[in-house]
Amino acid sequence: MNRIEYPMKVHAVKLEYRRLELEQMPHGYFTIKNGRNYVVITYDPGRPNLNSRCQRRLLVSTKKGKEYSEKITCYLKKKSEYDTLLTSWKSLYCFAPPRVRFPIKQYFDPHKMNNAYFNNQPDRCGTYEPKTPTVSDHGNLKSKNELFGADLLKLMGIPFKYETQVYLQSIDDTINPDYLINFYEIDRCSYLEILGMNDKMDYSVRTVTKITGFCKDLYRPGKEVIYVHIYDKQNFDRDYFVSQVLSAFNDMIPDNALLWDSKTRAS
Repeated sequence: MNRIEYPMKVHAVKLEYRRLELEQMPHGYFTIKNGRNYVVITYDPGRPNLNSRCQRRLLVSTKKGKEYSEKITCYLKKKSEYDTLLTSWKSLYCFAPPRVRFPIKQYFDPHKMNNAYFNNQPDRCGTYEPKTPTVSDHGNLKSKNELFGADLLKLMGIPFKYETQVYLQSIDDTINPDYLINFYEIDRCSYLEILGMNDKMDYSVRTVTKITGFCKDLYRPGKEVIYVHIYDKQNFDRDYFVSQVLSAFNDMIPDNALLWDSKTRAS
């Protein structure tokens, strides 16, 4: 799986979020002239005199040039993301994407699991160390299925933290969910658990206890916690994993957050 097809509401939110980000970023490009590297600024929200006709060119090696180089690099990356999303939208739909009303008003969340919550949680809090850890670009993980999950989260553009910790009062236990994932465009995050190894009795008992604890402590499935059941631990179902995560993401976006306008053009 090398390409992700987002549900419509997720696609619209990701597209609009980046469009608004781009409006607040300096625009420009890099060029070489007489063997010297330059950064060219064509727009800067803080300097209204700059535009495509009245540009500013700076040597990359200068202090100001280095400062703008970082900003333009970020702009080009974000622009690439936006263009990819827009091209995909046009290939899927015959109408323009909607505008989105940010910030998106969310349902009642007793745990305040927003971007600030995600940013404040330390990761890698688990104490269990397998005899043969799975080495990866994400650090050492406990299993190949966790590696598959981490790779897919990265492919979906969803930031995550591995094995944060949460105290569940109803079972009087502190647990380490597999991932804490961040749907930052809508200011929400969720715990994500990969559930498998049900052939082992002790694991099954811990899984049931954990799910019960989440439920009694008001962590709702598909909102504050997402479960991905692996029925065949030897064959990780990538499509199923992606659908579970993106379905939850999509369901967190209320329909009234999308502002459909027949005059809006995909540009």
